[in-house]
Amino acid sequence: MDEHAISFGPYRLLAAQRLLLEGDQPVRLGSRAFDILEALVERAGEVVGKEQLIARAWPQTYVEEANLKIQVSALRRALGDGQDGNRYVITVPGRGYNFVAPVRREEPSRPPLPPTVTSTATHNLPFAVTRMIGREEAAAALVSRLSRQRLVTIVGPGGIGKTTVALAVAERVTTSYEHGVWLVDLAPLGNPRLVPSAVATVLGLEIRTEDPLPALVAALRDNRMLLLLDNCEHLIEAVASLAAALLGGASGVSILATSREPLRVAGEREYRLAPLGGPPASSRLTAAGAAAFPAVQLFIERVTATIEDFALTDANAPLVVEICRRLDGLPLAIEFAAPRVEVLGIEGLAARLNDSLQLLGVRRRTTMPRHRTMRAVVDWSYGLLSEDEQLFFRALGIFAGGFTVEAAAAVAMDAANTRTVAIDRLADLVAKSLVVADVSGTKPRFRLLDTTRAYAIEKLDASGERERIARRHAEYYRDLFERAEREVPARPAGEWLADYAGELDNLRAALDWAFSPNGVESIGVALTVAAIPLWLQLPMVDECRSRVEQVFASLAHEAPMDARGEMKLQAALGSSLLFTKGAVPAARQACTAALRLAESLGDTEYQLRALWELWAHHTNTGELAAALAVARRFYTLALEHADPATLPIADRMMGMTYHYLGDQTNACQHIERMLSADVDPRRRSPLIRFWFDQKVAGRVVQARILWLRGFADQAWRTVQSAVGDAEALADPATLCYALSHGGCLVALWAGNLAAAERYTDMLLDHSRKHGFAVWHDFASRLKGVVLVKTGDLDSGSPLLRAAEPNADLWFLTGLGQMAEALGQAGRFADGIAAVERGLDRSRRGWLAPELLRIKGELLLLQGTTGTTEAVEDVFRRALDGAREHGTPSWELRAATSLARLLRSQGRPADAIACLQPIYDRFTEGFGTADLIAAKQLLDELSDAGRR
Repeated sequence: MDEHAISFGPYRLLAAQRLLLEGDQPVRLGSRAFDILEALVERAGEVVGKEQLIARAWPQTYVEEANLKIQVSALRRALGDGQDGNRYVITVPGRGYNFVAPVRREEPSRPPLPPTVTSTATHNLPFAVTRMIGREEAAAALVSRLSRQRLVTIVGPGGIGKTTVALAVAERVTTSYEHGVWLVDLAPLGNPRLVPSAVATVLGLEIRTEDPLPALVAALRDNRMLLLLDNCEHLIEAVASLAAALLGGASGVSILATSREPLRVAGEREYRLAPLGGPPASSRLTAAGAAAFPAVQLFIERVTATIEDFALTDANAPLVVEICRRLDGLPLAIEFAAPRVEVLGIEGLAARLNDSLQLLGVRRRTTMPRHRTMRAVVDWSYGLLSEDEQLFFRALGIFAGGFTVEAAAAVAMDAANTRTVAIDRLADLVAKSLVVADVSGTKPRFRLLDTTRAYAIEKLDASGERERIARRHAEYYRDLFERAEREVPARPAGEWLADYAGELDNLRAALDWAFSPNGVESIGVALTVAAIPLWLQLPMVDECRSRVEQVFASLAHEAPMDARGEMKLQAALGSSLLFTKGAVPAARQACTAALRLAESLGDTEYQLRALWELWAHHTNTGELAAALAVARRFYTLALEHADPATLPIADRMMGMTYHYLGDQTNACQHIERMLSADVDPRRRSPLIRFWFDQKVAGRVVQARILWLRGFADQAWRTVQSAVGDAEALADPATLCYALSHGGCLVALWAGNLAAAERYTDMLLDHSRKHGFAVWHDFASRLKGVVLVKTGDLDSGSPLLRAAEPNADLWFLTGLGQMAEALGQAGRFADGIAAVERGLDRSRRGWLAPELLRIKGELLLLQGTTGTTEAVEDVFRRALDGAREHGTPSWELRAATSLARLLRSQGRPADAIACLQPIYDRFTEGFGTADLIAAKQLLDELSDAGRR
């Protein structure tokens, strides 16, 4: 290109000066991006091949095509390509790129260079090839610190972006230092004695002396400048000496250093750079939500540099979030991982991250050797450790998730060493950015970043020490959880969880080793038994079930374990099966075995637990007489036990059983006594003993009884309070119970479809999140009921499966609602079949009057000839059953259905006589669907009578 200026949009390209101007201001553009722009503008309107562009920007050098894409992406960002409708460079798939903006060639007028370009350089900072993401707050804070402190060190692990941030800070303060801002890259330097000479070389100073430091200080005494000392960790002592000398002898010199550990010089201000922010592990974000986090932003930008049509979507957002989390928000790791999407795809990359050290690397010739792979990044720091420090560091790789000082001392050090030595070693590794410390809690916790841990494990394997360290790790956590198990009865659940929930990943790692071919099964069995309270308290019942089943599978070919351990395992298996599979035969067998063992050992606590589980099993299978007998056994044992926290549980069991049997009077007495009991909240341990917060569960039963007895407004207030308290407890099992047995049901009874939909969606979300399969199955079908009742038959009907496997929960809660919805969806035969099954199980139970009424309504909808008399008999039987049970709400429904039938037969007086006395007994709930419908029918009957 000649010396003509080329204009396009607001830009002027001056090739001879290698300058791009926007107006009168230069545009910062890397040299290779400039070469690419020049080549494209020369042939504007034509396709320029990828090979031609690579040859222009990297003459006589082999580079991957990804490098070209990165430079084109940087060029587009610099031009604002795509903003406000402006397009400059477009991709021609499979061929190359085309500069599509109109260009104008101008005669050279030899204009003076803009004032920002001077002949005397004031810095040697490189052009940024890519933009900095997620570090604006850090850069601003460092600029502020440099205005007050003369020595600021950016500290962090390799790959966290220290150099990127330091360069951005240095660029922002170039005008603040009269004699410039100078980058001194110490990474290539191996000899500590050459540090002063390296600084002198960058500054253009000739110092010929054996000890150049005093001469360097003297030369800079009257200068006002900033030195950016990059990559100091391998020369830490020499850099510290240089910094101390400059601070003491050259008052106008400030230092911004980057290092994996601080310099520890008087006057130093350390800034520890954190990983890029990313979503928490448990979050399920949409694309828009995920894109708000810097780690995701960096990943997406780097992926689109190689795959231009890649987009973050709601479908791939969870995997992208997981990738960024697994990479610990390390910018370099993200930079390494993003180009792999072109070959592996998002799913393939996520699946391959376990092999992160092999996966994460580049082949750019311009990359420093220590930054070409994540292994090289960590290897650089590992090589700076002493032999003892290396041994300690690689042993820490056995920990998963995090660890305490005590754990590190017990697992990673020999018995002869003390806790104090472990503290010192950890402090050194934290300072060197190989270990991350979290001091936000009452006790500090430490962890290795995932990529660092992968490196430590690799070194541990190579040393031949892994099995020995893994056994010590498993033994330590066996002892820890046995102590935790002993503490359960004496400590508040929340406080206990705060101490032990953080060890879940270590628990899993220890169990995986113990049951591996090289492990020790006896350690695994003992650890499983000790960890049961943690799984049930969190709750993670599906994991509990699978781990207990793992133990029983291992015991099948080993000697039998002790009776007490088996008792605990059987109780845990029964409980977890009831949660995850429902009232299956295996759950009953496990509960029965636990009770037998508890009785033989004289263990009252586990007798109570086993009786509770058997009661739950009998209740869910509709064996209500057996359930009542078990509840009475529990009550008798609780009296003997004389535990004030247990007696109310017995009352709830009795009250709920009477409720299902249809005896609401006895049910009410037991529930009221249960709720009036004064129990110290610190003694409540709901999941470990009896699954739920008992006060919440008691109010759920109370709400159901209140509604059946005609107090709809009180029932609604009670169930809302129960659900609210369950949410406040942050106890997923209690919340799912309150929603499934209370909130969803009472809302549907009252005809409050908006609340029913809200509660059903909550139940769907929480049951899915915590692996409660039975509740999730129930909630998905209940969603169909709600949709049908709101008129959305197309969406709701496919969700209504009458012959569902978990009929137990439907019988206890929503069978009537399901049958009604099937009728509304036109599936009369399915609805009648569901009712018949319910009546067969219910006999004379709580739901029988309502099921009879629904059967009559479905028969009428089915429209079979000659069914009127039979339906009237069904409605009258429903009415009689409701009166016998003392349930005015069922009575009102049955009377309303019968009154409609009588009106259709031309018997309005009989209809009024049937419905009016029942309606008049109600004192509240006049905004509910049932009372509104009854009042409307009575008004219509009265109007017809007057005509």
